[in-house]
Amino acid sequence: MNRCFFIRLLPIIGGAMLFSPSCAVRMPSPPPLPPPVAHHSEKAHVSPPGQVAIYLIADTLHTSLAVPYDWLLEHGYHAPQGLKFPQGPMKYVVMSWGDRVAYLQKRWLRPHEVFNALVLPSPAVTEIIPVSWKIEEVCFQQRIYRKEIPRNQGRYLAHFLNASNRLNEQGSPRVIGASSWGDGYLLDCHYSYYFPRICNVWTGHSLEACGLHISMNSAVSADGLIRQAQEQGFELIHQGVKASRFGRDSTKPIKQ
Repeated sequence: MNRCFFIRLLPIIGGAMLFSPSCAVRMPSPPPLPPPVAHHSEKAHVSPPGQVAIYLIADTLHTSLAVPYDWLLEHGYHAPQGLKFPQGPMKYVVMSWGDRVAYLQKRWLRPHEVFNALVLPSPAVTEIIPVSWKIEEVCFQQRIYRKEIPRNQGRYLAHFLNASNRLNEQGSPRVIGASSWGDGYLLDCHYSYYFPRICNVWTGHSLEACGLHISMNSAVSADGLIRQAQEQGFELIHQGVKASRFGRDSTKPIKQ
């Protein structure tokens, strides 16, 4: 994908920038969290009482997060209008973040676009994709990790996500395009994209909002973020699908 193409260039042009004081790795702090509002609570799918399952999804370079959609709404998430879920037994949204040009255009990035994305603060998007089936079956080509977290952490995650997106006049996230797969959207994001503040750092902030302790300097790479997540209870439940000469091998989930 385009978003992965220029990430492959990081070892070449980004090493010296990682420790530059002018490059802020962390996102700006969101405004103070408003007081809690009482909401009706439904039982989380196959989760212990008071907990909910979230998923960290990764390939070699890129990470994303999958969380229960109703749980986000319950805790005040401002969802984009018109989000449609496929028919299925559950509702999850897969979310990731990255450079706007890389997500919007279908062709390979030109050299100046790669430079702008990595070196200059560039516009970014949040991608949100609705799914209605097991995450390890929908995203079967990628590594998938799962952790149960307290349900009340949804308040902090929703607050971070709301602060990430620019809202329209109706108070919903501003949609600027279709998602790279599935029937989702690209949302206009407040935060600027550049190295070292790349996709995995945004995922790291999301996990931080879920109650984890994340070092953003170590979250620049997908493996660095995954290592921190595993140290704090994320378990590998699906290893991903390996390509073969005769087509794709079907890898079964490690756990159901």
